[in-house]
Amino acid sequence: MHSAKAGPKALAGIFALVSVLATGGCMTAPASQTPLWLGQLSQGTQIERVSVRSWKERKFDNVVRQRADFSCGAAVLATVFNHAFGYDTTEQQVLVNMLKIADPDLVREKGFSLLDMKTYAQTLGMQAEGYQVEYPKLLDLRVPMIALLDIRGYKHFVVIRAAFDDKIAIADPALGNRMMTRKAFEDAWNDVIFIVLDDRFDAEAELFNPPSPISAKRLLATHADLPAAAAAEFGINLGFDFSL
Repeated sequence: MHSAKAGPKALAGIFALVSVLATGGCMTAPASQTPLWLGQLSQGTQIERVSVRSWKERKFDNVVRQRADFSCGAAVLATVFNHAFGYDTTEQQVLVNMLKIADPDLVREKGFSLLDMKTYAQTLGMQAEGYQVEYPKLLDLRVPMIALLDIRGYKHFVVIRAAFDDKIAIADPALGNRMMTRKAFEDAWNDVIFIVLDDRFDAEAELFNPPSPISAKRLLATHADLPAAAAAEFGINLGFDFSL
């Protein structure tokens, strides 16, 4: 993907901000192998090696994580590019290219704006526009939609995966796939959606098929009836190890 050339000031900002990504400002830890205790095994028992994924990793299926507090705009664009259009890009690639057409000082202070995202998408030959709509319209649309939420004064971009009468599934670059109640979403939303379209757009992409919410209570119910399941919903450990 290509974009406009950057001047000296913008380039200086790019290197400064990218250094933050490399040394700090990381909101999510990288994936790592998780040990699995199998108890005492009889001699000669063969164990098949399997891949184990944590709940945190699964929450980010088809979602690009943001690695800095100002990079949610780059992460949601990377999510759309990868999981609606079939590209293979990263948050850092989008971030560096967007900084070439944005003001690094403003980005460092306030993050990317919808105008920055629109300009960048258009330099790639994509269609990009913001629209003011009412919530019921979200139920009918099946296109890549980005929304700006105001959560306790913190402005945060998310991708709308699917909307329902009483709840909405979003791809949150900071928290992963999650479900919000309609009321909570509408309280935080400004009634504007940002739509990006590309020639490679796939209306049947996984982006529009959000996974069921992951929870200790739901997963444990498929294996055993443990009283600690409800407590695990709130991160309370009652002596059981719920790690995968």
